[in-house]
Amino acid sequence: MRSVVLISCLTFLLSACATTQPEVKYIEKPVYIKCEIPEVPRAELQTIPENATYPEKLQCILNNYLKLQKENKMLREAIEVCK
Repeated sequence: MRSVVLISCLTFLLSACATTQPEVKYIEKPVYIKCEIPEVPRAELQTIPENATYPEKLQCILNNYLKLQKENKMLREAIEVCK
């Protein structure tokens, strides 16, 4: 009786703990693109010279800021087109 219980417990444990790799299923779905993404050129930023005077550095920073602002505006318009 004792051996039957032991064998049945071992059989249950061995069969219950056995794991198999889950089968991976790939689902292919078509992806619809609403619109062609317009090309937005990157802003060509000026490097700030180390030995420049304070007003020259400020002017360079201001020019870079304005260029980035234009690029940001174009990117926002591109996002609006594709909504």
